[in-house]
Amino acid sequence: MRIIGEVIDRPVVWTETPEETARQETLAQGWPPAVVDGVLRAQAELVTTPGPLTSTVGSVTGAPARTFRAWARDHERNFLTSGPN
Repeated sequence: MRIIGEVIDRPVVWTETPEETARQETLAQGWPPAVVDGVLRAQAELVTTPGPLTSTVGSVTGAPARTFRAWARDHERNFLTSGPN
């Protein structure tokens, strides 16, 4: 969020959804409880243990991976024209 805010030169706010709220909303969409719990557990683990770095992007696209900042710059217009849900 910090990098996107810097790229668009505007403050950007992240609003965390409590886990139980996310669980109830996802269950209400018809997801099976075991799947919901597994997804939420996996997402929580990514906070403390990020996924590994790989060379997959380069292997698949034939070009090296870009930084998140470069990606955000390339999509700056999208961030400026999208509003809150």
